[in-house]
Amino acid sequence: MVNQDLKEKFARAVDALNRADFPAAIEILSDILGGDSENAEAWCRLGLCYLETSQPDLALEALMRAVKTDPGDATAHYLLGNAYGTMGQLEKAAACYRRALEAEPQHSKAEEFLIKTESLLESREHYRAGLKLLYSAEPTAHDLNRALRALAQSAAIFDGSPARDNLLECARKLVALESELAIPVKATPELEKWAAACERGFQCVRFKNWAGVRAAYDEALGYRAQDAFVHHALGFSFVELGETSDAVRAWLRVLELDPGYDFARFGHVQLVK
Repeated sequence: MVNQDLKEKFARAVDALNRADFPAAIEILSDILGGDSENAEAWCRLGLCYLETSQPDLALEALMRAVKTDPGDATAHYLLGNAYGTMGQLEKAAACYRRALEAEPQHSKAEEFLIKTESLLESREHYRAGLKLLYSAEPTAHDLNRALRALAQSAAIFDGSPARDNLLECARKLVALESELAIPVKATPELEKWAAACERGFQCVRFKNWAGVRAAYDEALGYRAQDAFVHHALGFSFVELGETSDAVRAWLRVLELDPGYDFARFGHVQLVK
């Protein structure tokens, strides 16, 4: 009779969950657990209810009971990861998703959320490194070069990275250095228009005419699209014009073309015979 009563309560709890009536489900599941505190499935479903009602602290408590009672429940580990993630504890969330995949290698949601969480962790690592360099007591050109790289990578990995808010300041500190990089290029008739566009762009950088920088280097790309220093300058024009996503893409293109590129220096083309 007791088992039958428990089954009926559980069926009502599941029905309430299916109808998204979470308060009713919480009440029934709490009643079940009052008489059967080792019911892992009830703890797991209770944790889900708390997640759905934005109560991560209670969800964490319930789901920890669920995985303690049944360590092999992949869904409980996955939901526990969601609870940690909601609370900003990304390292613990990732660990839970890994345990879920150990218990059930084909758990697609755990795999999806693990990838996202690891990306967020990587983005955060780049962001923290960039901030440390940007706001050091007296950042050198080398510091700012590394800071821009880190901030751009953080923003590229995670579109919502707060690094986007620091890119403009970093770019302006780099421009203030007024450091030039002489780029000798053998003069040919085919390169004259490209070189002229690059020179206009370089002069616009000097005067912080960012619309002019964009126009000139856009033209230069039409002649030669593989110049890292052109994409470098375009990144600065994009971020100054409020187009942060385009700036990030431009700077990542620089790193694709030249992984060792120095973002603290602006290219000045010199045609040589």
